[in-house]
Amino acid sequence: MVSLHFLRHICCRYGASERYRIVENKLMRQKARLLLDEAASWSLLWYLYGKGNEELPEDLFVFPTTSHLEACQFVTVNHTAQLCLRIVQWLERLASIALDLDNKVRGSHVGTYLPSSGVWHHTQRHLKRGASNLKTVHHLDFDAPTREHSQQLPDDKKQDESLLEDVWTLLRAGRLEEACNLCRSAGQPWRAASLCPFGGFNLFPSLEALEKNGKNRVLQAIELESGIGHQWRLWKWATYCASEKIAVQDGGKYEAAVYAAQCSNLKRLLPVCTDWESACWAMAKSWLDVQVDIEIARLRPGGMDQFKSFEEAIERSPGQGDFASQPTSGPDSWPLQVLNQQPRNVSSLLQKLHSSDTVHEAVTRACKEQQRQIEMNLMMGDIPHLLNCIFSWISPSEDDENIFRPHGDPQMMRFGAHLVLVLRYLLADQMKDTFREKIMTVGDFIIHMYAMFLFTKQHEELVGIYASQLARNRCVDLFVHMMELRLNSSVHVKHKIFLSAVEYLPFSPEDDTKGSFEEIIERVLSRSREISVGKHDESSDITEQHRLQSLQKAMVIQWLCFTPPSTINDAKAVTGKLVLRALMHGNLLFREFALISMWRVPAIPTGAHTVLSLLAEPLKQPTEILLATDDHNVSENLREFQDWSEYYSCDAKYRNWLKIELANAEVSSG
Repeated sequence: MVSLHFLRHICCRYGASERYRIVENKLMRQKARLLLDEAASWSLLWYLYGKGNEELPEDLFVFPTTSHLEACQFVTVNHTAQLCLRIVQWLERLASIALDLDNKVRGSHVGTYLPSSGVWHHTQRHLKRGASNLKTVHHLDFDAPTREHSQQLPDDKKQDESLLEDVWTLLRAGRLEEACNLCRSAGQPWRAASLCPFGGFNLFPSLEALEKNGKNRVLQAIELESGIGHQWRLWKWATYCASEKIAVQDGGKYEAAVYAAQCSNLKRLLPVCTDWESACWAMAKSWLDVQVDIEIARLRPGGMDQFKSFEEAIERSPGQGDFASQPTSGPDSWPLQVLNQQPRNVSSLLQKLHSSDTVHEAVTRACKEQQRQIEMNLMMGDIPHLLNCIFSWISPSEDDENIFRPHGDPQMMRFGAHLVLVLRYLLADQMKDTFREKIMTVGDFIIHMYAMFLFTKQHEELVGIYASQLARNRCVDLFVHMMELRLNSSVHVKHKIFLSAVEYLPFSPEDDTKGSFEEIIERVLSRSREISVGKHDESSDITEQHRLQSLQKAMVIQWLCFTPPSTINDAKAVTGKLVLRALMHGNLLFREFALISMWRVPAIPTGAHTVLSLLAEPLKQPTEILLATDDHNVSENLREFQDWSEYYSCDAKYRNWLKIELANAEVSSG
């Protein structure tokens, strides 16, 4: 029985430990996901606002021009196309990093196939045996499935779909060259040629692709013969036809998507986009490609008339997920075939992401996530709405009177505060009056809440970094509030607050926008002398109440008794000013304490002696430091302090005698 009980005990402990590990692992994954989402938002911010405008180097220009060069020039000067390009580059970069991370962690990578794994070996052996099946292809060329309306054997088809899923993954990460190499190594060089036409050119309209292609004359020679953009349109139209036919004949969703990605065919592209990033990438890339296609069409003879017809088609297009194909006659009308699938503006693109009729339900759900909403607002350039969203997520409820009470997710507070600071820096030259008011006012609320959160978590040393970015009054109010709350805390805690203020704020007022240490300390000293009614027990002795109040007033001087770090500007001068201000306030308190301590009681006036003890160390500073200040009353204040020191020394002796006298009186009466 003992052994059975012991076994049960061990099993229970093991089970609890196992459950704990499962929960811990889940929490760690959630934290990792949050950090990755934050990193993605920061990356988007850099792509949209931090990355400079790139100009095409003159050494890449060729004459006669090419469609790819014209496409790159168009994207450089067109704001909407440039926005789409940056969104696409951002999403491809995220996907590429995820692939590298997966390879590093798991030791595997998409496209790790054996040579010739894309060859239809099972179908080949089946045909060699002379077997016949209406559903199986009779030839092994790559057009056989669509031409014969039949399929490879299931094993080959499954292998093909797996290969194309990896090709899709690489294309999604912007790794076109790797995708083509994968096709070649798998025994499908024809597929690589269909993805990279014109001798392996990367036709993506970016400076990177243009520089990588270099001054290759292949495309120029082709277009000299056939006309600019002719082969471009022909390739786009061919990939469109391929994606449609593959999808209609159930040739595989990834194969259809691979070709749909080349021709902006969202109808065949979105079914494989089961996450927000992929769906957004598909729409942004398709829209970018269509804009480029329209620009290329405009360059051909008679292209202006066709360009106007495209504009009319765009105006007629609902742009809200209507995937009905336009009646077309061939490549000459490209990109009319896919025009009505594209969004008309960024707002329309984001609406498509929210539409469950257009995208996968997981994409629609992801649109409700906070980081996704942040990213969509950044794409829209609607910074005021973005700040309102963040503030609503972290702000207290409406019935809470204290608007600066830390509330909500600490991670979002941190992210929001840092986002405000970065946006203020990046958009300093672009802020109009209304926009400036929003980013300063709401931004201050967000930063203030994060600073208070740090304060409540005992990270006082970090508060100054954020408080220094607040408006003058808010900065001063914040530090005054903190100093009053920490008045009775340890010297270490108060020293952290002192350093946080003196290191990150100017010592003296410089302008109307920034708070200063002098303003803070003057407010603290002034408020400390206000008599707080009801703070002490009414039943206690009036003398004791005055004694406790004087102690609180005296403790405030400690804020002036810390030595500022040598790293701040004019550290010696600041030290002198602090000591002098402490001396002046101490003398003021001595006068007040002398008036309220005239009762004939043996208790020593705590406030006065606290001031004396606090000022003992600062007054050990060399006299020249004090005399270096601009105040001409230094000597007078020093003499007054010495007089008060002597006075309270005599007062202490008197009260000691009084104590002895009262003790003797008690003995005599006893």
